[in-house]
Amino acid sequence: MAAVFSRILCPIDFERDSMDALELACGLAKQNSATVYLLTVIGAPPAAATALPPVALNPNPEFEAECIRRLEVIAREKLAGVPHEIFVASGNAAPEILKLTAAQGIDLIVMGTHGRTGLKHFLLGSVAERVVRESPVPVLTIHPKTAG
Repeated sequence: MAAVFSRILCPIDFERDSMDALELACGLAKQNSATVYLLTVIGAPPAAATALPPVALNPNPEFEAECIRRLEVIAREKLAGVPHEIFVASGNAAPEILKLTAAQGIDLIVMGTHGRTGLKHFLLGSVAERVVRESPVPVLTIHPKTAG
């Protein structure tokens, strides 16, 4: 029987929620002999969060190299024995996630949510919500674990 998912994208923002998502993505990859695609998007705050208009992002090679290094460390620690690829993009997170999904033939996205509500959700938006709405492939979202 063929694997259900062979190319799993896990966006990483280095927060606990995305690490929880990576743990699940790793387990699914092992079950399906899949490749995990790690993506970090370097972006600016949404326009609604500041009084300034959005500014086009210029690539920052030093920061991109640091993100790649951090993703490599995470991959060594969390994805031992699981095929993986690492990507860093500059821009707004949701469109960059969707762009990589199309470019790499991703068949499942596993991502964390920050669980923001109310004003924070309105001001900061929801990357996960937009990805779920616009993704051509299934999206598995992992909600924040409660402390305790």
